[in-house]
Amino acid sequence: MNQLTMGLLVALGLVTFFLYTQNETLKENNLKLENALEEQTQAMAAMKESYEKQGKALMNMSRANAEIEAEKAEYLAILSRHNLDMLALKKPGLIENRFNGASEKVMEGLEDDTEELYKLTVPVDNN
Repeated sequence: MNQLTMGLLVALGLVTFFLYTQNETLKENNLKLENALEEQTQAMAAMKESYEKQGKALMNMSRANAEIEAEKAEYLAILSRHNLDMLALKKPGLIENRFNGASEKVMEGLEDDTEELYKLTVPVDNN
């Protein structure tokens, strides 16, 4: 009878040790999963913020593009009403200066727009 009791106590001790180690392993895994969940939550928040910034930038660019298209249509309408070839032959200095000035403004606008786009798309390193 004593041997049976000792055998049962040893078996219970082994089962208890096995369950204890399983419990510790599960606690460690749970902690790791909670940390991974926190990291993923932070990554999702950063991605959402980035997505919102990109959406705003796209809206601004679309708005600017619509303004540029309207301006382009206005200029095309002006150009279609005038015979620039004849005017350039009669007054070459006048037309050349106007075209050069307008071309310079367009190029400056393109440089500014490109610089803005670059600033929006390239992350800033704050180190």
